[in-house]
Amino acid sequence: MLSGKRVHFINRFLVWIMTATLVAFVFAAPLSCVTALAADQESQPPLEAISALLVDARRGQVIYSKNADEHVKTPLANRLLTALIALEKSSADAMVTASREAISVEGASLELTIGEKYSVRNLIYALLLTGANDAAVAIAEHVGGSEYGFVQLMNEYAVKIGMTGTRFSNVTGLYDESQYTTANDIALLLRTALTNTEFNRVFSTQAKPWYDKSRTVLLTNANNMFWSYEGTDGGILGYFDSSVQSIATTVTKSSMRLICILMDVPAEKVYAESVQLFNYGFDNFRYGTLVAAGSVQKSVVIGDETVNLVPTADVHYIYPRGQNYIKNVSINVDEAKLKPPVTKNSIVGIMTFTLMDDTVITVELYPDKEILPRKTEAQILRERLKENMELIYVIIGLLVLEFIMLISKVVNLARNKRFKGRKAKNRRLT
Repeated sequence: MLSGKRVHFINRFLVWIMTATLVAFVFAAPLSCVTALAADQESQPPLEAISALLVDARRGQVIYSKNADEHVKTPLANRLLTALIALEKSSADAMVTASREAISVEGASLELTIGEKYSVRNLIYALLLTGANDAAVAIAEHVGGSEYGFVQLMNEYAVKIGMTGTRFSNVTGLYDESQYTTANDIALLLRTALTNTEFNRVFSTQAKPWYDKSRTVLLTNANNMFWSYEGTDGGILGYFDSSVQSIATTVTKSSMRLICILMDVPAEKVYAESVQLFNYGFDNFRYGTLVAAGSVQKSVVIGDETVNLVPTADVHYIYPRGQNYIKNVSINVDEAKLKPPVTKNSIVGIMTFTLMDDTVITVELYPDKEILPRKTEAQILRERLKENMELIYVIIGLLVLEFIMLISKVVNLARNKRFKGRKAKNRRLT
């Protein structure tokens, strides 16, 4: 048997061990988080690009950002917006007459003929694939009346979609001290443009024949990511000095389409850094379902019935691998909508998700069944009459027929009576 002092000593020792273990666990938890965050920072690729951005093409969630709001000078924004405005304000099949100004602009490469007509569609292909400045000026003159008029349209469009860090002074993107943009603005512009089906088709083209009266030329996309990185489905390349280039590329893998933008990269690293950034995004992030169509998010009472509120379509988002990435969820129900009649097309509530990067995603909630106001006896009777109109018409027809037969019978009886009377009268006279 152990003495009382030994038992007391052992108990104190066990308590001390448990306390030390608990303290170590409490302090180890935040340290492990810091390590994980540090490891995440270390996994981000070191880039020589002056500014860089990797975003989700659908929702614009930012996966990687470096100096994305810094003003840069690049022809990319000019070419992208010129193509988009042309597609929105002109038919792609419209014919453009080449002017002297168009064929003589710096960076002209199509060898256009003055007075010759070219389709808007072909000029857009030439502009986005090869950066042909003569195509840009020809488009500007056709849509805006002049390059100056078109540049005004460009600046107005930039303001409309929220490109707060961009100013245009020419259509070609040729260097101008007063002209600038940002990686964030180019991403916003590209996300807007990709919703245009025709633009998306051109942007995803690797090569396109250019037919002229005297020759046929194959216009090849200057962005070589098409031939070096699997899943590339869009791209453009531009520069003032071939030793320092800017590039925008889209890649789709595992249902996730990402936009990579690099500004002012040494030419020998422009593709390597694009690949590094895409690999970082696809290796560390996933595209998943935030909320599923038809899933019950809240129940409310309408009239005297319980109704489930559900989204009508799947809502997706991008999240870091191993995290749900959701910071907050709230549901706001419009009380004014909780009165009959309520149809399945009525938006009764809004579900708001706030992600860890402060991206806000709103989801409309609809009732899973219709709630109609109670009907009066008169309404029920009218509805039943409407539902049975064919039977009522048959009954009315039968009644009318019966009435006609009755009238006919009465008439016949009257005739017979008159006939018998005349006959009796004639007998008396004879």
